Amino acid sequence: MVLLVPVPAPLLYLVDGDGLLYRAANAIPFFTNDHGLPTNGLHGFTAMLRNLLRDAAPHSMAVAFTADPPLRRHALDPAYKVNHYEHPEEIKQQLPYAIRIVDALGLHAFLEPGLEADDVLVTLLSRMRNAPTRIVSNDRDFYQLVSGRVRMLAPVRGVTEMREVGPADVREAFGVEPAQVPDLKALVGDASDDIPGVSGVGPKTAAALLREHATVERLLDRLDRVASLRIRERLAAMRDRILLNKVLATLRPVTMRSRRKDLRIRRPRQKTLAALAEETAVGSLAR
Repeated sequence: MVLLVPVPAPLLYLVDGDGLLYRAANAIPFFTNDHGLPTNGLHGFTAMLRNLLRDAAPHSMAVAFTADPPLRRHALDPAYKVNHYEHPEEIKQQLPYAIRIVDALGLHAFLEPGLEADDVLVTLLSRMRNAPTRIVSNDRDFYQLVSGRVRMLAPVRGVTEMREVGPADVREAFGVEPAQVPDLKALVGDASDDIPGVSGVGPKTAAALLREHATVERLLDRLDRVASLRIRERLAAMRDRILLNKVLATLRPVTMRSRRKDLRIRRPRQKTLAALAEETAVGSLAR
């Protein structure tokens, strides 16, 4: 009798490139190379990617970045991320180099016109339906994608220490299921995305409402069952805004210019890395 040992499915890593680059730039004091190019973020960004490749040994990896505005969601709400979507000048200067570094390391970089990194990553996730996946980001918007096969890895210290987030962690953090995270955000709002919440409805109240009514659509259709008259009136007054908030907060696949599905890691291009190391003075690229 022959026992067949199941072979683990190839592991896919989806990386929030903006998140890593910002994290690196904020963790390392600002400095430039001899030509005035800011490189503090590139130093940390390169180290983070190399650590991921060494420690996680993924089969496939994509790194997504957010495009310049206007973004797709601005057609729905011009005020969306109005105070947050413009990259600081030092990040704008480093971003093209970060993309070149990703490509030279043999990974797949994505920068799609009008799309945020979130849009790109959820679209790639939908293309790889069966692959066990780890989403590397501190952005809690990704909590809605967590499932049996999808986990978030939230960097704690660089990417040498990361906290894995599964469905139970989402329930503990928010009091709702992963799929209800957009509903929660629709009620509470999100200052980082310039999404206004319902006055007087905090995370605990919102979670309690969603445990009873499941979705904001169902909640708004059954306002007569909300015990608090004050909360009922405030929900009714913001009905349209709440529904718009949910659309803004929901991550769903979108049409992308790139149709790439094969995200397998390729061999690093050592000559390109050496040239980038000389151009940017990020010496670790040549190692």
